[in-house]
Amino acid sequence: MEIKITKIFSFNAAHHLTKYYGQCENIHGHTYKLKVTLCGEVQENGLVIDFVIFKRIVQKHILNYLDHKNLNDIIDNPTSENIAIWIYEKLKNFESLLKEEIKDPNLDEDIKKYLASTSNEIDKSQSDNKIKIVKIKLYESPTSYVTLIP
Repeated sequence: MEIKITKIFSFNAAHHLTKYYGQCENIHGHTYKLKVTLCGEVQENGLVIDFVIFKRIVQKHILNYLDHKNLNDIIDNPTSENIAIWIYEKLKNFESLLKEEIKDPNLDEDIKKYLASTSNEIDKSQSDNKIKIVKIKLYESPTSYVTLIP
């Protein structure tokens, strides 16, 4: 049975729209809210993926690049739509990112112990359980957001 799990993140960033005429062509900032939804099989340990690992992957591959940055330095014409596409492109090979993360020697000792105790499940999840991105929702403000469904 496949289960969908979602983690919510936030980041602050500035941008200006380059193909737009109006107030948003001037540099301004937002506190973005990002919801990333994954889908996968529940493993023997009762999890699709540990939320700590999920958070580390998004932090490393998304938030470290976008938080407190000028998005125009990273994304051409950083509309919410283009930012969501950029995020998806960075996370779309989630299985590879998960395998990378599990091998990271800088993992916290508690996570290493957890992974060691469930290594068979982790190995199984890497080969059999195809964890994939099924939705990215990016809020530019509390009342305005885009949804990307691959």
